[in-house]
Amino acid sequence: MKTAPEPESRDAFKAQFLAVVSHELRTPLTSIAAFTEMLSGEDLPEGERPTALSVVQRNTERMLVLVEDLMLLARLESGDLPVESEPVDLTPIVTGAGQEVERVVPTAAVRTVIDTGPPVPGDAGLLRQLFYAVTGAMTERALDGSTEIKGASFGNHWTVTVRSAQAETLTDEYFLATSLPVPGGARTRSLALWMLLARAIAHRHGGAIAITYDPRTGAAITVRLPSP
Repeated sequence: MKTAPEPESRDAFKAQFLAVVSHELRTPLTSIAAFTEMLSGEDLPEGERPTALSVVQRNTERMLVLVEDLMLLARLESGDLPVESEPVDLTPIVTGAGQEVERVVPTAAVRTVIDTGPPVPGDAGLLRQLFYAVTGAMTERALDGSTEIKGASFGNHWTVTVRSAQAETLTDEYFLATSLPVPGGARTRSLALWMLLARAIAHRHGGAIAITYDPRTGAAITVRLPSP
C-alpha cells in the first residue's frame, strides 16, 4: 500500500477529493439501490417492509449529511466560504482537541506539550476541527493507545506535531477504512474526509499539513501555521 499523498497542489487535492467522494457514496448508494429493488418486488414479506424502508431512510440521511460535509470541504478549498481572521490562541485549541479525542476514543491517552506563543490569525472553530482531526487520526489505531502532541512557535510560524506508534504507514486505505466521531453529534466521518477537511482548513489559514512515517519512532502528522 502506498503512503497517502500530500495534496500540495489543487490538482492533487481534487484527485483525493474525488477518490474520497466515490468511496463515501458507494456504500449508502449500494444499500439504497438494493433495498429499493426489494421494496419494488413482489417477493418481500410484508413484515420485512418496515426494516427495508428503515435502511433506505437511514442511508438517505447519511448521504444528505455527507453532501453537507463535501459542500463545506469544497467551499473551503475554493475560497467561497468566509473564514474569520481573529487572533486565536493555539494552546487551548490544541489541548482541547486532545481532551476531546480522549473523550470519544475510550482507549486513548493524549499527552500535550505546547509552548505559549503569538496568536494565529484565523477561525477558532475551524482550527478546533483541524486539530481534532489530526489528533484523532493519530490516536484511533495507535498501538498502545497513546499519542503525543508537541507544539511550539518558531519566528513567524507555529509547528504542531502529533505522533504515535503505528504498525504501518498512514495509507489512503487506512484513512478510508477508519472513522472518527463528530464532536457533539451522533455520527462519524471517515478519517479520509476528516483529513481532507483538515488540509483545506490549514490551506485557508496559509498553512500546510505533512504526514511522515518512521519504523523506529512511528507515524506523525505535522501542522504548520503562520503567525504575525
